Amino acid sequence: MDNLHPVWSLPLNDTTPLKGGLLLTPCPGTKGVNAITSLRQLKAAGATVVLTALEENELSNQGVQLLAEACKLLGMQWFHVPIEDDCAPTADFEKKWQRANDAAQIALNNGEFVVAHCKGGSGRTGILAARLLLARGMPFNATLASIQAQRPGAFARQSHIDYIKQWNNDAKH
Repeated sequence: MDNLHPVWSLPLNDTTPLKGGLLLTPCPGTKGVNAITSLRQLKAAGATVVLTALEENELSNQGVQLLAEACKLLGMQWFHVPIEDDCAPTADFEKKWQRANDAAQIALNNGEFVVAHCKGGSGRTGILAARLLLARGMPFNATLASIQAQRPGAFARQSHIDYIKQWNNDAKH
């Protein structure tokens, strides 16, 4: 049996779970499965957009510095939206986020899946997922609960909770 890259699906609609949603995952190319195999698996699951929260040095440390090229080769859009591990997003993230969010929302509206990942697939991945879902109008508590149901380690850091609460409050005004 082939090795599979771990992935947790978060459909946008419980009644039609194959019609778009988020795929929460550790960094493709880790967990004993190479990047191309991991990305092919994610593409086969319906992914068309990949959001990467790792910092530049982490991409090299994980041996996946060619992730952007691998996504392009497979016809997937790749967006680098770095967040320092265990920290809240910075202004650099916010500058890059708008373009990534626009592409992700279009994909979701088209019934496609969006990959959100960091190194381990919980902390920073949770922030990416929450930003996408909250922007779609999902209630705050339901957003966090749905993400934590798939990735219990999401929002384990106070900095992540504080950031997403603040962003949600700011977005309402």
